[in-house]
Amino acid sequence: MTTKTLLLGFVAATIAVTGAVSPSLAAREKPTREQRAEFMIKRLDANKDGKVSLDEVRARTEIAFKAFDTDGNGQVSQDEMKAKRQAFREARKEWRESGKTEEARAEFREKMKDIRPAMLPGMRPKAFKRVDADNNGSLSLAEVTEQAGKMFKRRDTNGDGFIDAADFTRKI
Repeated sequence: MTTKTLLLGFVAATIAVTGAVSPSLAAREKPTREQRAEFMIKRLDANKDGKVSLDEVRARTEIAFKAFDTDGNGQVSQDEMKAKRQAFREARKEWRESGKTEEARAEFREKMKDIRPAMLPGMRPKAFKRVDADNNGSLSLAEVTEQAGKMFKRRDTNGDGFIDAADFTRKI
């Protein structure tokens, strides 16, 4: 009888713990396509009209370009790209090793504003070579802006000149 009681108690405790843990694990799941699209639109939508224009993309691209062009010579080299990514990796490692207190989180968010790599066409090595139209080993603002325009046109699936939620709906 005690074995059955212990076994039933163990099963009940396991179910209770599983039920309590499941919501927190669900919160860690990867965002859906729609959630990623919503995040991207919010991040790029400067005038907060719920859609992203080509001008907004170009403006954001210029800001990102300046963040990567650390020496201010008007060109972004692969070394500058690597340095930006490495600084971000180190900050994330520091974050993982910290106590993750609310104070540490606030400090991390503030630090990330300066070093988080913004989305810039050509960030990956293969893409870098594709974006570097003049093959000089670095990216100019013109090259990056042109690639951003191409990416915008691919994302604007309905061809209305804006990227909005309608461009991310799947056709069944």
